[in-house]
Amino acid sequence: VPGVTECQVNFGAEQATVQYNPQQTDPKTIQGAVVSAGYQAFPLEEMNTGQDDEEKKSRQAETLDLKRKIWVGGVFSVLLILGVIPEMLGINLSFIPAWLGNPWLQLILTTPVLFWCGQSFFIGSWKAFKRHTATMDTLIALGTGVAYFYSLLGLLAPSFFTTEGLTPHVYFEVAATVTTLILLGRLFESIAKGETSEAIRKLMGLQAKNARVIRNGKELDIPIEEVILEDIIVVRPGEKIPVDGEIVEGSSSIDEAMVTGESVAVKKQPKDCLLYISPSPR
Repeated sequence: VPGVTECQVNFGAEQATVQYNPQQTDPKTIQGAVVSAGYQAFPLEEMNTGQDDEEKKSRQAETLDLKRKIWVGGVFSVLLILGVIPEMLGINLSFIPAWLGNPWLQLILTTPVLFWCGQSFFIGSWKAFKRHTATMDTLIALGTGVAYFYSLLGLLAPSFFTTEGLTPHVYFEVAATVTTLILLGRLFESIAKGETSEAIRKLMGLQAKNARVIRNGKELDIPIEEVILEDIIVVRPGEKIPVDGEIVEGSSSIDEAMVTGESVAVKKQPKDCLLYISPSPR
């Protein structure tokens, strides 16, 4: 988008930070570009104060929907696999009903798995196709779709194969099983993203909300958003470091484990740098 100078995407938090020139573009144009790329986007400033709650509810709804589809796909896939085991192994297993191997039943069981449980794959691949590109959804939709429609052709028009001396086979269980397993992977991904977002929110909660600055010889408590370059900030014992900066006076041992992973407190002297999410100096 003309006017955008930088864009950084956090896949774990599912957020993008965009720097742009307001004289050349605006959030609506940027949002439209993201949507045209096949995603959804909502400017954070347009969301209400319950953003975290809304995001959590959305995540829970997504997880619940995936679980529902996995249950349906899992049950149908197991039935489909049981139906083809005797043919695959070439033996007769008495505990498996013969009717499970009926190709028409397999068609009935596979159709909802592919086109309801796996509908997101086809939607995503179609969006990618319109952008003249391919994604993971394209691979999944192509693989499962070919298995399904090849089997459907063999079921509805077996003469298409027999006239060439070939025996028609059906692979409905492949389409259903692959769809279900990938949905299971997406469920794990959704849960991991939810935990990542929660961890990031807790980490950001460690940040101080106000800073004590010296202006015109006086100490003023102001929101950290109002801190400007060259401000001198006073950090007293037991207080959090509100913003990044350089020590101009004083010394202390600072626990920077949240940033560097180093468990030992680091001794800080004048001219050293401080990171805003460091816990209280001691």
